[in-house]
Amino acid sequence: MKQLIPVPVRKHLRGWLNSAKNTPIAVDLLELRRWQIARKAIGGSAAPRNNPRRLVLLPSDPWSIHQSRGDEAMIEAAVGEMKQAHPNIEVYIVTATKAASAEVRAMGFKPLEFWRQPFSYMTVAQELSLTRPDFGMVLGADVLDGYYSPVDAARMLLVADLMAGCGAKVSVLGFSFNSRPAKALREVFRLLDPGVVLNLRDALSLQRFKEFAPNRAHLVADSAFMLVPQAETAAVKQIAAAIAEQRRQGRDVFVFNIHPMLFRKSEPAKLRRMIELAASAIERMSREHNASWVLLAHDYRPEIADDNCLRPLAGRLSAALGNHVHHVEHVLSASEIKAVVGLVDGVVTGRMHLAIAALGQGTPVAAITYQDKFQGLFAHFGVSESLLLSPEQLLAGDNLEKFLLRFLGAYKTAGAQVRNMLPAVMELSRANIAPLRGDGLMSVDAVSDGKVA
Repeated sequence: MKQLIPVPVRKHLRGWLNSAKNTPIAVDLLELRRWQIARKAIGGSAAPRNNPRRLVLLPSDPWSIHQSRGDEAMIEAAVGEMKQAHPNIEVYIVTATKAASAEVRAMGFKPLEFWRQPFSYMTVAQELSLTRPDFGMVLGADVLDGYYSPVDAARMLLVADLMAGCGAKVSVLGFSFNSRPAKALREVFRLLDPGVVLNLRDALSLQRFKEFAPNRAHLVADSAFMLVPQAETAAVKQIAAAIAEQRRQGRDVFVFNIHPMLFRKSEPAKLRRMIELAASAIERMSREHNASWVLLAHDYRPEIADDNCLRPLAGRLSAALGNHVHHVEHVLSASEIKAVVGLVDGVVTGRMHLAIAALGQGTPVAAITYQDKFQGLFAHFGVSESLLLSPEQLLAGDNLEKFLLRFLGAYKTAGAQVRNMLPAVMELSRANIAPLRGDGLMSVDAVSDGKVA
């Protein structure tokens, strides 16, 4: 049962340990003073151009680069776009541990292990001065509103500023902004070098950001939309064969995903209840509506792994559904996952980047939403918010059954809408890289009523 405990606690502990207190005062008085000293040491002198060019990328979780498929997708997609402009570019990824550095090397990149403890802006400045990056990227994802740690969010932003101080062109890739950002970050955003381009990954996040910290900001879509699917691996072919068998039986096939982080606090009773309700709802949909299910993980970090929920769910369903439920036990890459979700009729997920992978393939999505993240994503495609369900709603009565039934009735129409809007969303995704490639940016003025004008 220990494995069922959701542990976003790790990130909260990191933020607390990184400073004396994880409070607005700690960010203001400690972080800003240290950053200002390091900024003066850089002196604002532009670094000479390198040959080949160099890119420094700061992920949203420098402790675990590869096990978060969302980070992997953003890294692979963004770096892939940069390589089109600069085929010989050298890529450096910031890490916090030797294990993360090993992951970076395995990806074919070079680690910069300066996110270690005790954290030092001066060390960061020295490393950047030696590396002399031409370009900087920060994976804002869902952390720059301070939801997990205001201190970590502040550090990511201020390191982006130090990159700009070294003469790099810097893009903070599209990030979400929830409705309750940490107040301490307002001053951090205000102080950023104008050369740090801030990209919000949906119109709702952009509006919230403008109300919180009036600043130059741009509308984009998540950089992971640019990820190229990889369909020719043995693992994907095996899953494709299982899906094809269900289709031969005249059944529609859907991916289903739930995970421990749907509940912020460590509440195993809620997770047990969620698994029970999911098993009951899936069994009914399979029996009454000719649906088959693929249980697909998208995050493999041990303490918050999706399979901590999906494995017991598969155990409950296997006896009743037989081969009408398929639990994917392979550890898939982000590009393999994107290939899989392109093979099914629809996806029900609580993971943002699994939804992005599906939508990027033109596959309709219903989402179990948390942290205010999915509303803006759905707005990009003009998809109804009736296909969103909160974790609290999921636990109440037969809401999950009704939710799945609603999706089964709407997925064909939703899919057509997604495929119609996808080209425009892809353009917004590529706008993440525009500041680094010299392309034009999507203006804030292009946002109207949550849609691209």
